[in-house]
Amino acid sequence: MRIVNIIFDDFIQLKQDLEKNKITKQTQEKYFIQIFMGIIDKEIAQDLVNFFNKELHCEVLLTQSAKENISHTKILNSKILISVSCFEHSNIKSTYCPATLNANQVSKQIQQIVTPKTKLLILFVACGSFDHEDILGTLRRDMPHVIICGGRSWLYSGHTGLVGDKDGIYLEGLVCASIDSDVLYVQNNYIFGWEKIGLSMTITKSQNNIVEEINHQKALDIYKKYLGTHIFKNLEASNYTLPLVYYKDGIPLARVIYKILEDGRLVFNDALPEGTKVNFAFGLLENIQKETMEVRAKIPSNTQGIYFYSCVARMMFLGKNNLSDLLHSFDNIPSAGFFTSGEAYCSKDQGMFLGLTNTFVSLVEEKPEFSNETLQSTKEIKLDARSLTVDTMSHLMRATNQEILQLANKFEAYQQLVDGTMLHIFTDENLNILYTNEKMSEKSLYTQEELLGKNCLEFLDEEQKNQVISDILPVLYEKREWVGKLRQTKKDGTAYYVKLAVKAILNEKGEVTNYVIGELDDTEDELELISLRNDTHLLKKSIETKRYLLEQYNNIIDKNQSLFRLDLNKNFTYANEIFLKITGLKLENIIGRNVYEFIQEDEKWQFENVQKDLMQKGSYHGILEYTRPDGKKVYVKSAGYFIKDPNEIPIEIMAVGFDITQIIENIKEIETIQKDVIYAMGTICEGKSRETGNHIIRVAEYSALLAKLYGCSKEEQELLRIASPMHDIGKVGIADSILNKPGKLTPEEFEIMKTHTTIGQDIFKNSDRLILRTAGDIAGTHHEWWNGSGYPNQLSGEDIPLFGRITTIADVFDALSNDRCYKKAWPLPDVLEHIKSLRGKQFQPELVDLFLDNIDQFLEISKKYQDVV
Repeated sequence: MRIVNIIFDDFIQLKQDLEKNKITKQTQEKYFIQIFMGIIDKEIAQDLVNFFNKELHCEVLLTQSAKENISHTKILNSKILISVSCFEHSNIKSTYCPATLNANQVSKQIQQIVTPKTKLLILFVACGSFDHEDILGTLRRDMPHVIICGGRSWLYSGHTGLVGDKDGIYLEGLVCASIDSDVLYVQNNYIFGWEKIGLSMTITKSQNNIVEEINHQKALDIYKKYLGTHIFKNLEASNYTLPLVYYKDGIPLARVIYKILEDGRLVFNDALPEGTKVNFAFGLLENIQKETMEVRAKIPSNTQGIYFYSCVARMMFLGKNNLSDLLHSFDNIPSAGFFTSGEAYCSKDQGMFLGLTNTFVSLVEEKPEFSNETLQSTKEIKLDARSLTVDTMSHLMRATNQEILQLANKFEAYQQLVDGTMLHIFTDENLNILYTNEKMSEKSLYTQEELLGKNCLEFLDEEQKNQVISDILPVLYEKREWVGKLRQTKKDGTAYYVKLAVKAILNEKGEVTNYVIGELDDTEDELELISLRNDTHLLKKSIETKRYLLEQYNNIIDKNQSLFRLDLNKNFTYANEIFLKITGLKLENIIGRNVYEFIQEDEKWQFENVQKDLMQKGSYHGILEYTRPDGKKVYVKSAGYFIKDPNEIPIEIMAVGFDITQIIENIKEIETIQKDVIYAMGTICEGKSRETGNHIIRVAEYSALLAKLYGCSKEEQELLRIASPMHDIGKVGIADSILNKPGKLTPEEFEIMKTHTTIGQDIFKNSDRLILRTAGDIAGTHHEWWNGSGYPNQLSGEDIPLFGRITTIADVFDALSNDRCYKKAWPLPDVLEHIKSLRGKQFQPELVDLFLDNIDQFLEISKKYQDVV
């Protein structure tokens, strides 16, 4: 391979340069021609395409570049640069995709020029045609073996920029060339160098590349706040200095504004999805030099050519001379490229448009060789006064930014501590609520949305409000803090009591900007004090009267609740008749003996939890399962407490409870009926398609086992076991002629068959029952693929519900392992190899690994529930 670059003056000179470099129709070389237009002239562009169509057997890609282009690592102020790549062992094909196509349609068209031997795709996109990453993401998904490079045409004022191929010149869409070879080695790299500054922000409202809100504020106001209004006076120059940066698949993406709409929304050079965490960033020459050294050392030492596709902002930031110096380390390798409005790049798993980045691909038409020698240095950049100032400022910003982030991390840790331990409110200077934590919502019964923007005084009754205004606020305004107790009102009108601390936050002028409020729930203690005050008359009674009253209280408890007492060694000291009736024990057999002597081994864990709660909280509340001596199970809703002496030292344990065995058994009966109904419905559905009831049993057991291996709770495993048999319930709506067709379905029949997923989901979508809603989710998603190519909604990754991801493996394994009306069962090795081949495509990789690593357990289920012949 070789690269010949020609600066175009006229067609006579062009023909002479081609002949001088032995580029003719008569050679065996295959020619790929890249034309970088530094001017806007559609007529000349078309003449150049016509010229090459006549003079050579070649493929042509043309794009609008900035005024400068890259030729053999030098930045040339050329009007038109023509780069001819001469291949000995590679083939080139090209195609054009209009902007009217969507991402999937573009991918299908480009796949027509892609083969298993394709090593590289070069795309030139007319700026403004595809302002989102779906195009590159889809190409990467559909052609994971191909490296993608290129970029958008340069956007001149009022013009989208030209793109072209051998068939014509276009003002929209994209052109693409593929390079096929048995021996070509291609490696892609990038050089970034921008460093995040300031705190992370979140894109909270956006659509494709149009951003309306950042951190729930107008995006325009965020830019005015941090960068000032002057940046909008010269947006092109200042905007590139401080881009927004985020990471995708470990790759840094920079986004800059290139237009402000009349309503204040910001149009960026590429998509910024809602929920994306972004930072402003600033270029650091030291970082750029370091990254240049690193990527240069990684490319093969026998590299024959390089294509550079670099963001024009690199030159706007670094300057032409500085950027040339950085590319100096590539001087010994022929190269060509242009400055883009967004450079195309593919990572391991993603295709994306970068920004403010140097991207390049290195090519060699032979076995690549890698040197162990470390590249010593790039040419040292000699900074002029302006560059020196910029570099100094960037170091200052880096040091300051690190201090800010340390403070932010400390603040976040404090906030998490406060959020986890108390009711937490953050207000403005007028006590209007700006933030509350979940504990506040749980206690007050107001949602966070209902609390935000409201004044703290609105949640006090009139008596407390008047007290706060007259007694507390004057102290708060004077001392900037206040600590005390308050009664507040829940949404349902009931009162609760808090210990409260308020602290003012001041600005540099000493003015209050915000208040931080921390509250500890004191309701229980306060009500106890109120109760003691209300019951002081009891303290005035005589000893005999107090004893008589206490006996009455104990008799009421004894006759209505199970009650027993233990000493601190867990030995019985008392049990009432209700306790003995529930447990089937006899008083004479338990007094003085340890409670654990009467508990079966597999039930002791419950009582160990009781002990743990008593030690940590001083009390226990919950439901205990107990097996009586006669083998009958009972369920008791229990509460246990330490009884303490006046010095708060525990002296014994007392527990009370209610027998709820009948309630639990009724619930279990209902669950059993639900299971039977679901299995019956699943069996009916499978019978309709001539499949055995054992299929749904196996799928249910496989699914539950895989959920267990994945770490799901026992409740989740059981829910999946019950719901998964309904995965094909939608087949009740499919004609028998299609369901039971012995041969392959036609495309039209398959489209009908695919609707069984949506039919199944629709059956249960309005149910109030968790089991049925779960069954609907599984029915609707068990044919979605991990890589997004499934149906009905092309969900991908973790957007597919976990139960759907699990059931699809169970369903496919069972379908392939057993006879169906349209096929015979596959041999087990073929089944396992097929599932392994779909790892990361149809199936979640972690689930496939768990399945294959534990295949013996799945085969045991298969054997246990095999079909009866």
